[in-house]
Amino acid sequence: MATLKELRDRIEGVQNIQQITRAMKMVAAARLQRAEKAIVSLRPYASRLDSFCARFISEAVGLEHPFFEQREVENHLVLGIASDRGLCGSYNNKVTDETRRVIEKEEADSHHLEVIGTRGALGMRHEGYEPDRVHEDVFNPVEFEFSEELSTCMQEMFLHHEVDRVSVVYSKFYSPVRQEVLCRTLMPCDPGQSWNRMKEEAAGAEDLEGVEKEPDELGTPEDDVYIYEPSYGEVCRDLVHRNITVQLHRCLLEAQASEQGARMIAMDNATDNAEEMVEDLTRKMNRQRQESITRELLDIAAGAEQMRKG
Repeated sequence: MATLKELRDRIEGVQNIQQITRAMKMVAAARLQRAEKAIVSLRPYASRLDSFCARFISEAVGLEHPFFEQREVENHLVLGIASDRGLCGSYNNKVTDETRRVIEKEEADSHHLEVIGTRGALGMRHEGYEPDRVHEDVFNPVEFEFSEELSTCMQEMFLHHEVDRVSVVYSKFYSPVRQEVLCRTLMPCDPGQSWNRMKEEAAGAEDLEGVEKEPDELGTPEDDVYIYEPSYGEVCRDLVHRNITVQLHRCLLEAQASEQGARMIAMDNATDNAEEMVEDLTRKMNRQRQESITRELLDIAAGAEQMRKG
């Protein structure tokens, strides 16, 4: 049984940890507010650009564009977006598990793995996968220049046939208590799949701010006539390049908000658990102190009785 001094030390230690977790919760809440503002601001633009791009490239009948080429997947590039720090519950484990599942599901000859976040790299190494590249210090805040640089690099790998498919695993932010790990194929571009995905997203996320409902059919009226300058192919190439970059940036912002939301909830739970531990240890300490006082009173009473008899 622990002594009174040991119990007091344990209570003091738990209270110190509680102060740290409470402070971390407040920091995560402040960062979440900024991250949520950033992703909510981007969603309308990214959603509409993705919709417009899907409608635009659906007209590419007979156009052999490299971004539309559906090749046999021999080399698969997977980008897993995790975090640099822990103490965010099961957030990193879920991203790691989904990344591993995506790699195992795709029957490719080789896989190129890139990871954003130190914790994600550690998780993948624990699963037996060594990342080709690890990107650190990406968040707080996420810079569009980084998204553009990473997107350009992946597009060049796809266009030079170094990879045949590019997939991104990220956590989509709904609320601080709800994040969903998803896998999105960035390349090759399939307008039909993009359209169906956007319809499912809009139908299943009524409370997801910035996502608009899309029409049931993909296409444009037959009497719509467009003149493209300089050419349809060049406009399509620039539009697809822009859309891939914006969608990658959106994945990063979604992951950033998800991480802060998960950390805020995890620290809130840790603070509540610390409070329960303090109460439990305090009860044990009071009970033991009361037992000690009772024993001392009994000893005094027994000594007084012996003196009276003597």
